[in-house]
Amino acid sequence: MSKKKKIIVLVSMVALLVLTGCLNYFLNRPNSQNANAGNTVVYTDYFKSSHADRDTSRTETVMQYNAIIESEATSAEAKANAEKELAALVANMETEQRLEALIKALGYDDCLVTVGTENINVILKSDAMTDSEVAQVLEIIVTETDKSAPNVRIKPIEA
Repeated sequence: MSKKKKIIVLVSMVALLVLTGCLNYFLNRPNSQNANAGNTVVYTDYFKSSHADRDTSRTETVMQYNAIIESEATSAEAKANAEKELAALVANMETEQRLEALIKALGYDDCLVTVGTENINVILKSDAMTDSEVAQVLEIIVTETDKSAPNVRIKPIEA
């Protein structure tokens, strides 16, 4: 496979990943609902659908990396890059699962953790959080990862 074709394949995979993220956002936008206390946002099965969407997207990405790695036409450099990216993805997946389990151990019904290159986002199933609850979650994130407090976003939502 020529270098141009490899670049096209790689760009196509990245475009598919971005498309999956956009579809996830637009299909899972919250529905607005008026309540007596004012406007609140209701998230219907947010955590289930977000976990499922994330798993689907990750499975597709892993399959794409494996296809690059297993292809005989792929250059050694492209294989090495795909292996590196796959290892980073798997490491992030393991970190997310570990953090979600530790946060649920604090007593939360559900949570969603996403690990990025710069930030970690935590979405918790909770009406509101006290400062000490936020500090507990933050302590878990900072202790278990190399991220510092300014790089952690914690968002409670009603679900």
